[in-house]
Amino acid sequence: MNDFRNKNVFEPEEILIYVLAKLPVKSLLICKSVCKYWRSLICSPNFKRWHLIQSQETPSYIVHHYRPGNQIQLLTKIDRETTQILPSCIRFYFEGMVCSFNGLVCCIKHHTRHVCKCDHVDIRGMKKLSITICNPATQRFLLLPPASASDCPNHNNLCTVGVSFHSTINEYKVFQFFFSKQRPYECMVYSSITGSWKSLATSTVEHLESSNKHVCINGTVYWLCRSILDGWLVAHILAVDWDEKFSIIRIPEEETMNGILANLEGCLSIVVVVEDRPFRHRFDIWVLKDSKKSIWVKKFSDYMSFSTRDQILWVDVQINEILFGTRKQYALYNIHTRSRRVFNWAFGPYWSFSLSIAYAESFLPCNGRIDS
Repeated sequence: MNDFRNKNVFEPEEILIYVLAKLPVKSLLICKSVCKYWRSLICSPNFKRWHLIQSQETPSYIVHHYRPGNQIQLLTKIDRETTQILPSCIRFYFEGMVCSFNGLVCCIKHHTRHVCKCDHVDIRGMKKLSITICNPATQRFLLLPPASASDCPNHNNLCTVGVSFHSTINEYKVFQFFFSKQRPYECMVYSSITGSWKSLATSTVEHLESSNKHVCINGTVYWLCRSILDGWLVAHILAVDWDEKFSIIRIPEEETMNGILANLEGCLSIVVVVEDRPFRHRFDIWVLKDSKKSIWVKKFSDYMSFSTRDQILWVDVQINEILFGTRKQYALYNIHTRSRRVFNWAFGPYWSFSLSIAYAESFLPCNGRIDS
């Protein structure tokens, strides 16, 4: 009898971990001050890993709001029908959100250097890119060192940025593409383990659009690319796996230019939204079945209606849910039940929105290492 009871009784520490893992990071920061034991428990790698898993089961979104013509910046967390304004001390870094991974957010900001001459080369107006990794929950941030190519006068057009990560690896990689007339495309990759950049060969890269919107699935990063083929502008997908190998994936011929890449239940997908009549949008979802043969299957089609005739500004997908955002409203669509809920923004009509990204808060430091 005693043996049976012992097998089904949790240790006090296990119960405490289970309860604390359900709390948001804001509450855990307070709990760390209770006693040394709680602080040691909350800061342990096992707890950070368990808390991240719990947080990813109920993911949310963060949206960057701004008022054109002034410096007001807002970062809003969407958790189903509720919205929450995040603390303001690092909003500056969210002016160019790229992606979110394991509770961290990659942000970029363009700068213009006003130096006139350097080694007898005119670099007036040269653009420079700063990349910051932030944790909105802990209010920590890490400014990455500049890639060496960004200091080269020949690389004054910075094309795109992407982040590769894996849930089982304490590392992330940041890819940065550069363009110049002498050498069309070069790629630098940053490793959070080494803290430095290195150059990659990019023989398969033909043309990347200026958007930094991408998707990462199991360590492989995917960008939507456009190139000229026989005089026609066509689209395809550039992929870079965790081993830093490049490949090209063709997209369905029916959906050439208007696709949005998404991670749908662990599969690379394309969401295409078209306004078929006033107040209503039709969207199709294509799922990649074979990356080597570029075989796609249309999973389903449906319609999304809003109470006002407003353009859909962005679409984001996570697990079995799609977020549609307009200037006045946002909608959550459940793929399994085909149900939808539409909500009004709690802001006035003069706000603009730059991007929405899926987000699950965590206790991870900005170097991405759970054991640090």
